[in-house]
Parts: sequence; structure tokens; C-alpha cells
Amino acid sequence: MKTIIRIGLSLFLMAVIFASCEEIKSYPEIPHVDYQSYSLFSTTDALGNKILLGKLTFEFTDGDGDLGLEQPEIADPPDSLLYNLYLSLYEKDGAEFIKREDINSLNFRIPYIEREGQNKTLTGTITIDLEYKVIEYDTFFYTFQIVDRQFNKSNIDSTDVLIFTGIDLDSL
Repeated sequence: MKTIIRIGLSLFLMAVIFASCEEIKSYPEIPHVDYQSYSLFSTTDALGNKILLGKLTFEFTDGDGDLGLEQPEIADPPDSLLYNLYLSLYEKDGAEFIKREDINSLNFRIPYIEREGQNKTLTGTITIDLEYKVIEYDTFFYTFQIVDRQFNKSNIDSTDVLIFTGIDLDSL
């Protein structure tokens, strides 16, 4: 009877061990982004001013897990050591969309991420908050891209076309 219990217990433990092992999926070393949503909220900033807050949400995958930047140790680092998430704004001008080159505040920093264990693949969701204190554009969209520590650039994805026509911050 003890032998049957030992064999049953051993089989149960082996089944639990095999079931709990995470299957290692293979993804490319080049990061990938996938747009999920863009939401708009009325809120107030730290000074109590009425603003619109946009939330851009996207999923990412990086097969070799080298995403994120550490804090630079030099005084005036190049942009490649400061930013690894880049947005561009395209404003509707007549029948076409024109990239706005005069906007410099659309660069962001994904903090250093390192996964423990054998499987180095990183997947997750990133949400970026974009504040609109003044509505400058009425019809536009964003494109975005991430760059890993080996300077591999992801695909470029874009939001839906956003229409701010008729929004008055004073009436929020």
C-alpha cells in the first residue's frame, strides 16, 4: 500500500512540476509594439487648471529582453541614452496629414527592465499620459516606436485619428 501511495505521490508531484514550468516562447530580438487604445479624460493638473488627459495604451514584446534605459551617469547625455520611446504627431492639413516637426516633448523613457530566469522575453502593456493644457490641433494622430538597448527599433504603430473639434477646456 505504501508503494502505491509513493508512486501516486511521485506521479502527482511530477505532473505539478511539468504543469508549472513556463513554456519558453521564441520572439524576435527586435521589439514589437501594438496599439491598443487612446482614451481622453477631463481633469485638473497639479495647479488646479482644467486640462484634457489622453492615455495612449499599447502592448510590446522584446524577444531578448533588453528594453529600458538606466539613468545616465554623464552630465549631458545624448538623446539615445535619455529616451527610448518616441511619438510623432501628424496634424490634418486639408486632405492630408503632415508630421509636426516642431514638437520636441514627445520623447519618453522606459525604465530599465531585466527579467530573471531562463526566459528573457519581455511582454507587457505601456500607458502614456499626454496632457493638453491648450488645444492646438483638432484632427490628428500619433505614431510611436520603441528602441531597445542594442538600438533595435520596433515597428512603427499609430493611434486612431483623434478629433478634438468642439472641445472647450473652459467648459470642462
